[in-house]
Amino acid sequence: MKPIIYHTGITSPPEIHSSQFEVLHTPTISVEFNNHHTPQDISEFLKSKPVAIIMSKNAVSGLKNWLEKYNLAMDFFGETPFWTVGEQTHQHLLDELRLESWHPELMTGEGIIQSLVEKHQSRILLISAHEPQQSFIEGLNSAGVHFFHFPVYATRILSNPEFTAQFTDHENNFLVCTSPSTTDGIMKSLSIPSLADLKTKLVSIGPTTSSAIRARNGTVYHESSEQKISSLYSEIIKMDFCHEQP
Repeated sequence: MKPIIYHTGITSPPEIHSSQFEVLHTPTISVEFNNHHTPQDISEFLKSKPVAIIMSKNAVSGLKNWLEKYNLAMDFFGETPFWTVGEQTHQHLLDELRLESWHPELMTGEGIIQSLVEKHQSRILLISAHEPQQSFIEGLNSAGVHFFHFPVYATRILSNPEFTAQFTDHENNFLVCTSPSTTDGIMKSLSIPSLADLKTKLVSIGPTTSSAIRARNGTVYHESSEQKISSLYSEIIKMDFCHEQP
């Protein structure tokens, strides 16, 4: 049997020109774009001259949705500098809202906090999910960074019956995790308390997701060298997992 790659993210996996794998799109999360802050809420905080931090591609899409809801353009934010977590988020912000942003070399929440401290930034507008990673919030508090939470979307953890039915736990198979939330969706769909006993190899899109896998007692078989799905799949094919066991 050829190895199966289970792709657990929302976006469909890239088309693979290889006959050695079977790729199944089995999303374990969904996203709902919703918000409750008014422009007045945000403009009031912008007076304190914060840095705006966008945590993910979904946060970019959620921000665009909020702007459209109130018929606003990006000039609403004036001279507010924008930071992004990861190259994907940076590029998505450029594509969707034509806005350049800065992102730290360490493309994680930890990297953001480190950069905030180094650049003496103590106030941020946090554009993210309704429930950001608790470790990131604790890190901000520890660093003395004051943040205004501007949630623009909600992540829903799914119990995907198709994934449950199609999943075969075998050492030749792969689970592609595209965000920390997908790891929770895997556990929910498979009704397992942790990732510790999985024989299937866990593949991560980047350091934040890898940390989430380890926090759930899983082993990261491979982490993408770039936070891009296309790069991750290229690496899977190049490593020829079928024949080269670690």
